[in-house]
Amino acid sequence: MREPRYWEGMSENDVRILKDVFDAMARGEVTALVQRTDEEIRVYPRPEEPGVRDVYEGWEGLEEYMVNWFSGWDDYGVEAVRFIDTGDEVIAVARERGRIEGSGMELVEDFTHSFRLRDGRIVEWRMYDSHAQALERFGLQE
Repeated sequence: MREPRYWEGMSENDVRILKDVFDAMARGEVTALVQRTDEEIRVYPRPEEPGVRDVYEGWEGLEEYMVNWFSGWDDYGVEAVRFIDTGDEVIAVARERGRIEGSGMELVEDFTHSFRLRDGRIVEWRMYDSHAQALERFGLQE
């Protein structure tokens, strides 16, 4: 397995785009994600998420997934912690904070995602059950 490169060698433009998206989402501007996605985006949620399909396709699929996700929270926020170069994609570690709908239970946890961009637009978004799972997918280790 190879060592991940933090910020090195990856497209500065892809990182800037993802950083801008995460910064906007941290301010509550969820539309920033939609504005940077390709109309044929494919979203692969974590299988253990309640009520999700294996894959969501296109803007309608993205909207369906996002509505499902946000409906489970009374309060929710996200911020990027770091980005990792995989060669073809960017891994984003995101700190997610929220209060689970109806329970009052607070959650603060880091989740790992990967993004594939083409021509400055997100064409694939994958979510992982663990950081190790994401690294393994790309043949990386820490």
